[in-house]
Amino acid sequence: MPAEPLNPKLKELISKVKGKRPLAVIQHILKHGFVTTEELDALYGYKHAPRAARDVRENGIPLETFR
Repeated sequence: MPAEPLNPKLKELISKVKGKRPLAVIQHILKHGFVTTEELDALYGYKHAPRAARDVRENGIPLETFR
């Protein structure tokens, strides 16, 4: 299943993100389509997934969450 092309405005926002945690989350989502709480902990050592999601949102990147 090919990924949809990235919106140019979104691409520009992503290029401005400098923080390690939001970049890790964004790059993982771009590569795999989503990231789970367990993956954030196991792969990146981020114990508090809501904080990682908030970091992404604070950089202006829209993020959809599921329960």
